[in-house]
Amino acid sequence: MKSSAVPSPFLTTATLRRSLTSALALTVILSASGAAQESPKSYKKWYLGVGGALLVGLPVNLLVPDENFDALSFVVGGTIGFLIGSEMDRVYDRRMAAGPTLDYSFRNVPLDLVPDRIAGFPGGAAVIGVGGARIVGSGGLLETRGTGVRGIEDAEVMPDLNLLVLSTFSNLISFPLQADTTQGRVLDQRGGGQMELFDDRLAVAGFDSLRLLGLNHGPDEFSVQTLAAFENLDFVTDLEFNRSDRIGWILMGDRLASYTPDLERVGEITLPAAGLTVRAAGTRLAVAAGTEGVYVLDATDPAVPRVVQHYTRVRYAYAADLDGDRLYIAAGSEGVPVVDVSGEIPKVIGVARETSFAIDVVTAGPGRAWILDRDGQSVQIADFGITGSRD
Repeated sequence: MKSSAVPSPFLTTATLRRSLTSALALTVILSASGAAQESPKSYKKWYLGVGGALLVGLPVNLLVPDENFDALSFVVGGTIGFLIGSEMDRVYDRRMAAGPTLDYSFRNVPLDLVPDRIAGFPGGAAVIGVGGARIVGSGGLLETRGTGVRGIEDAEVMPDLNLLVLSTFSNLISFPLQADTTQGRVLDQRGGGQMELFDDRLAVAGFDSLRLLGLNHGPDEFSVQTLAAFENLDFVTDLEFNRSDRIGWILMGDRLASYTPDLERVGEITLPAAGLTVRAAGTRLAVAAGTEGVYVLDATDPAVPRVVQHYTRVRYAYAADLDGDRLYIAAGSEGVPVVDVSGEIPKVIGVARETSFAIDVVTAGPGRAWILDRDGQSVQIADFGITGSRD
C-alpha cells in the first residue's frame, strides 16, 4: 500500500499566518525603536501605533479561518494608534516649547476652592475664586474668608488696618485679616471691579468710574471717605501701584495710563495688543497679553513708557510679574516660564512645571514667587534659588 504523507505542523496555514503576524509586529516594533532614538521624548505615536496594530490585528487574525490573513486589521489599528499618539506628542511638544524644565523647591498648599487670582502682601497672600477668599500664610497656614460671597472680582490686603477687602460689582466687603471671626461688613455700597492700594488709599475701578477711597479706623468701626472720583468709560482690566516711584498704573485693554497717588493723569501708551495684567518692579513693567505673550516696558519716565521687550514663547500668558531681571509668567498648562530680561532679548532660564494649570503668579522677594494652580486647586510657595535645569 501506498502511504499518505502527513503535512508537517510547521507548514500549516495557521502557523504561517502566525509567523507573518509575528514578523510584522517585530518590524513595526523595530521601526518604533529607531524613531524613539531620534526623538527621545515625543514618541507616543510610535508606541501607540504598535499597540494599536497588535491590539486590533492579532485578535482579528486569530479568529479568521486558517487560509485567510487580514493585514488590513493591522493597518487600521496601527493608524488609529498613530493618530492618537501624534496628538499626544503635539500636546507634549507645546508644553515643552517654552524651555527646559526648571528644578526648584516649593511648598504646595491645597485650597478648598477653585482659585482665580492671588494678591501678595508681606507675610502671605490672598486668594480669590469660586467659593470665596482664602488667606495663605508664608508657612502654609490657610484661613477662610468670604465664604458665600459671590462674584468676587478682586482682593486687596491692608495689613496696617488688618483688613482684607473684596470687591464685587454690588459692593466692597471687608474682613479681618487676622482674627478669630470671619464675619465681614460692607465698606462701600457702590462696589467695583479691580482694586489697588495707591499709597495707603484704595483705588477702585467700577463700570464707569475710578474712585480713590480713604479708610480710617475709628473706635468701633472703619469709616470710608471718597477722596477723588471721576468718570471712566473704559473697562479697567488691572491696576498696579509702584511704591518705588509712587506711580500708579491703570490698564484698560490696549491702553496703559500712569497716575499720581491722587489719581492725577501723568501719561499713557497704546500697547500693540490688549493686556490682562500689569505688574511693576523698579523702573519696569510687565503686561501679560494672552496669546500675544508678555510686554516688558521701561517706565523710567512714567509720562512716556515704552515697550523694550516682547516675549512670545508661550501660547497664552495669563499673568506675569517681575523680580529684578527675572520675569515670571503664568502660562496655564505650560507652567511658569522664568525669563531673564536683563539684555535686549529675553532668554528663558527654565520652566516650573510642577503645576496643573498656572493661572496667576506674584513674586515674593528675591527668587521666590506664589504660583496659583487653578486645576490643581492649590497655591504653590516656590523658591527659585536653585537655578539648574533638567531636560
